[in-house]
Amino acid sequence: MNKEAEELLKFINNSPTAFHAALELEKELEKLGFKELDPGQKWDLSEGEKYFISRNDSAIIAFITGKDFLNQGFRIISSHTDSPALKVKPDPVINNEGQYLLNTEIYGGPILNTWYDRELSLAGKIILKSENSFALREELIDLEENLAVIPNLAIHLNKDVNQKGKVDKKKGLRALITQALNQDNEEEHEKKSSDPENQFSLKALIEKFSDYKAEDILETELYLYPTQKAQFLGPNQEYISAGCQDNLSMVHAALKALTSSGVEDWTQMAVFYDNEEIGSHTPQGADSPFAGDIIERIIYNLGAEKEDYYRIIEKSFLLSADMAHAVHPNFSEEYDQNNRPLLNQGPVIKYNANLKYTTNASTAGVLIDLMDKNDIPYQFYSNRSDKRGGSTIGPIAATQLGIKSIDLGNPLLAMHSSRELGGSLDHKEMIKVMTLFLKEN
Repeated sequence: MNKEAEELLKFINNSPTAFHAALELEKELEKLGFKELDPGQKWDLSEGEKYFISRNDSAIIAFITGKDFLNQGFRIISSHTDSPALKVKPDPVINNEGQYLLNTEIYGGPILNTWYDRELSLAGKIILKSENSFALREELIDLEENLAVIPNLAIHLNKDVNQKGKVDKKKGLRALITQALNQDNEEEHEKKSSDPENQFSLKALIEKFSDYKAEDILETELYLYPTQKAQFLGPNQEYISAGCQDNLSMVHAALKALTSSGVEDWTQMAVFYDNEEIGSHTPQGADSPFAGDIIERIIYNLGAEKEDYYRIIEKSFLLSADMAHAVHPNFSEEYDQNNRPLLNQGPVIKYNANLKYTTNASTAGVLIDLMDKNDIPYQFYSNRSDKRGGSTIGPIAATQLGIKSIDLGNPLLAMHSSRELGGSLDHKEMIKVMTLFLKEN
């Protein structure tokens, strides 16, 4: 099996949340000579050097400064670190029928019924006490163990489940995590379960499965995630079965492309946004000045002026990388007649007449020419004309920056399921395309 796909599986397995994906990016960037910049300090940048900056522990911008960036501009690949998920609510523990449940809310647009009857764990960020209230410790945790499950209601008690299958978002997504383990009579059981010392505590659970004390934890930002590992599937390992391929596959491809690049005349940049799945309206999302501010800060630090910024933007190009819909063999009638990507047939150029994707003929032509010259297969996607599709970071980021852009992604089945299906051959081809985009004249 190709090395790139194997590395992708490892990256996904190490990234149960956007926080962990960003941490994996940081570790790889540092290993390959990228220097971390402190946004709160004065920078002293040099041409031909490698840098990165983090925001919210969940978004990263990495770049290699160009030798002639004033005349050659920036080449930027954007992707996003987040995926649809179930987020644990504040004060989440519910005691019902002697069983303890974790209350959740929906992050983004997951296919909810795919979360049922799966082994789940918890991962995210915890905030710890410190002497300075404005400089609290923040740590990432991954409890890793099979700790919870969202059980289906038996078909005997829910006879329409295969006809309707509607999920009760209020209580149907609470995760069963433990129960009162005793054989007391009912009166004694009620007495004990109402005693605070006998109540299940999320902080105590964290203490049990991590190195942090419950008494030191001020707050948590945790997500449930399926513990089943990403893996190959099919008689020839032609498929990748894993959650979060949308959009960790593109994050990993952009990372590989940037870190394999040398110094060019133009500045090469990879932007790993967060919060795309909930609209990007956050300081670390695409609908923020994050990337634009960093671009300005880079060029001014290297001696450019305000007028140069506008010149540079005109000469720059954004490749927005997010997964695309592969044609489903059981429901092929849901797709456009001609624009129907297949798994393992190469990257997908995404079009939309209302510019939910940013691709136009001019920007597509650049990528098509690069792929034709280098024998890289490619496909096209457009929604069926009577269907309203999703969008991505491309239009938002391109609007924020005022930059020409194209939307590209690899084909994927079961997008937004807790277990998506991708093609293992496509990842290598995407890395090739991204590398050419960053390096070719």
